[in-house]
Amino acid sequence: MTTKRMQHIALAVALVWAGWWVFFAMADAIVTHEFWGAIVLTVVVSAAVVVAWKWPTVGGSLLVLMSVAAIGLWAPMWFRRFDFWMIVSMFAAMPLPPFAAGVLLLFSRRLRRHAGPVHA
Repeated sequence: MTTKRMQHIALAVALVWAGWWVFFAMADAIVTHEFWGAIVLTVVVSAAVVVAWKWPTVGGSLLVLMSVAAIGLWAPMWFRRFDFWMIVSMFAAMPLPPFAAGVLLLFSRRLRRHAGPVHA
């Protein structure tokens, strides 16, 4: 797999992840009439995707840090409230996609740096 393709896959994963959570937050905000949380989440995840698009190394690191923060913030509650399969699905929906996207971005940059110039 080429480094450019890895970068495109990582950005697509990050964009789908951000789009899902923006949709989810806005739908919840419409029902509860509490828009501040949805606005903050929209700004944060959108900014993370834009940073990853513009500066892949910084964005990849940011996505990995966001996923680690999500695990630190939400996992203790998950273990108290949910069964195993619900925890797996929550992990797959919340911290796993930005972690995978971030690792792919960082790995693609590392491969590109060690591969030398590419003649296309």
